[in-house]
Amino acid sequence: MLVANMNLDKPEEMNPKTFCGNMIWLIWAVLLVFGTNVRAQNLDSLELLLPKKDMTPEERMNIYYELCWGYFNFDYDKSREYAYLGLNLAKKEKNDLWQAKFNRMYSGVFFRLGDSDSALFYIDKSLALAQKCGDEMEEANVWSVKGTIYIARGKYPEALEFQINALKFYENSDDKSGILTVTANIALLYQYMEQLNHAEKYALKAKVLAEELDDKEKLIQINSCLSDIYVKTNRKEQAVKSMQKSIDLAHSFGSQLLLANTLQYAAHIYINVERYDLALKYAEESLESAKSVGSTDHIAAAYSVMARAQFGLGRYAESETAALQGFGTDSASVISSALLASVVEANIMTGNKKKALEYYNKYCDFIESRNVNELERQISEMEVKYETEKKELKISVLESEKQLLEKERRLTLWLSIAGGTALLSALAFFVVRQRLIRQKVVRLEREKQLIATQAVLDGETAERTRLARDLHDGLGGMLSVVKLNLNDMKNGVSIESEDVMRFDRVVGLLDESIRELRRVAHNMMPDSLTRYGLRVSLNDFCNDIPGAVFSHYGNDERLDPKLEVMIYRTVHELVNNVLKHAGADEIIVQMVQESDRVSIAVQDNGRGFDPDAETSGTGLKNIRNRVGSYNGRMEIYSEPGKGTEISVEFKLMTDDKK
Repeated sequence: MLVANMNLDKPEEMNPKTFCGNMIWLIWAVLLVFGTNVRAQNLDSLELLLPKKDMTPEERMNIYYELCWGYFNFDYDKSREYAYLGLNLAKKEKNDLWQAKFNRMYSGVFFRLGDSDSALFYIDKSLALAQKCGDEMEEANVWSVKGTIYIARGKYPEALEFQINALKFYENSDDKSGILTVTANIALLYQYMEQLNHAEKYALKAKVLAEELDDKEKLIQINSCLSDIYVKTNRKEQAVKSMQKSIDLAHSFGSQLLLANTLQYAAHIYINVERYDLALKYAEESLESAKSVGSTDHIAAAYSVMARAQFGLGRYAESETAALQGFGTDSASVISSALLASVVEANIMTGNKKKALEYYNKYCDFIESRNVNELERQISEMEVKYETEKKELKISVLESEKQLLEKERRLTLWLSIAGGTALLSALAFFVVRQRLIRQKVVRLEREKQLIATQAVLDGETAERTRLARDLHDGLGGMLSVVKLNLNDMKNGVSIESEDVMRFDRVVGLLDESIRELRRVAHNMMPDSLTRYGLRVSLNDFCNDIPGAVFSHYGNDERLDPKLEVMIYRTVHELVNNVLKHAGADEIIVQMVQESDRVSIAVQDNGRGFDPDAETSGTGLKNIRNRVGSYNGRMEIYSEPGKGTEISVEFKLMTDDKK
């Protein structure tokens, strides 16, 4: 087929057929770690408990945690909201264990939203907190989640190491449920790495344990995993039996999300055994279940499997329609590559070259990092397949005329595909080359802009320092001398009582002017920043603001002076924005400093806003430009009525990279 080797994370296997199965597999991994939230029916009763005033912080955090779990997988916004509330309460109570749990849930939400960088950031924070408080069970949970994140990033050896770390903790505490989860995850990981003997070994261990614990949810997932292993090892009857067990259990389990995933996997299995009619049946049923829970990634995956089944049945127009419906459901999903590939493939089979080329260009947008060597490798593989088919054709000529005609048809198909692939490969080469040129131009323009911004910032810092010094040492000194002369004049001159009162008011106003001048000079360039560094100056700054709390984590080494000034000014402007616009009564400023990075977060419980909405102000844009001048990254998380969190992170140059 034309797009038989389009790659994403694993080039040797990423065709639309196997890619869809791999995506369903990844959803299994998420469900194995986080569950399918069968407890969702109790959420209303839990939310009714929150207004109660007589709850202990521990009881309230437990409810937040249950709600975060309950909404996970079908309402990410609410899940993240309760993780946020729980994390803030845990920080207020200085409870490391609950902070670890809510950071882990934060990581899970970001992972399901496709933001693996944020997921990794929060899971690392969770791991540090779990190790700090010495809770081995929480540490095991964190290792398991981190392993799943690394699977999604294509780092399989590291993912396996993390899962094995979790398994050791669970085995030490004889936690059979945890052992079951991680053993099933390891089986799925070996399955994805095509180490099928190891995959089957761990899957069978997990199956025995799931039967012992009567864990139907895990049995569904493990039987599905085994069915795929049986297909790949040419044990089709066992594959069908194992898959049917999963389907029967999923129907009786009561979770539409789990049922949708199971039916998708069943369709994938039947495609592999070339039972396209059954594959289509289960794909359609999966689509209904996915729509009932509103899970866009499951809906897109169901359409992808449906497109593959229709293609297998020779219904190319229906295959294209299903793929386009899936792409329209979730065009930002990773599975969109497989959907676009199905559209290209269907149009090639129907002879619509123009549309095939159009969607192939769209497909290229998902694989920009692909290089010419990969394209040549695809052509080489296609030639090898062609030669193999040609040899098989020559051997089969002697069997029968019917077989000869069939082989000729297939040969013609391969030749057409090879020619089309060569043409598309050449086009892709020029597309990639032009994009690389454009990227280089954009990068040079960006560097030029950053240099200009840096120069402006350096000039601004120097001017602030000069003005602060002139105000404090020059004008401040002059005002102090005026005050002394006025006092001397008062002592040497006879003044009426009314004039004495007026004179004292003048001296009082002079005192206030001196204090205000010193405050302005301090805000322009605080002396504590130059002498003692960021931690002390930010702490002093927050202490002067009602409702503001400052926390520092990590080491306390001094940074580059220019970076320290820029970070201080950034926090100063962010906090002033909160005071001016947010209507908040609580501001949390956090600083995390490690050997290779420093991050700042400013959170408030104010009115919030829509970060995507256009505004007339330039404050946040200016801050983002300043952060960008130091190769930093700024993220904004806010919703109307739900407060705001703005985080800024900078990579530091370590000694071995200097």
